[in-house]
Amino acid sequence: MKTFKIMSVSALVVVAFCFGKTFSSFEKNLVEFPELNAAKKNLMESKNHLDKAAKDFKGHRAKAIEYTDKAIKEVDQAILAGDAEK
Repeated sequence: MKTFKIMSVSALVVVAFCFGKTFSSFEKNLVEFPELNAAKKNLMESKNHLDKAAKDFKGHRAKAIEYTDKAIKEVDQAILAGDAEK
């Protein structure tokens, strides 16, 4: 029982450390890449509007959502690439 408690506490410490590192990296990216973050926010808002559209428009809405998802992933990759260039 004592071993389980020690392992649980150790796991929580590791998770907290990883989360803190990820969050601090996220905060840093918001400051260092404001244009990319603004673009991502706009893309996400656009996707939300597309998702709520009244009809499919002969498949064009679905295609626009697909391309918007790809654009969001590309922005994420650009942010990661920007971190790697430092």
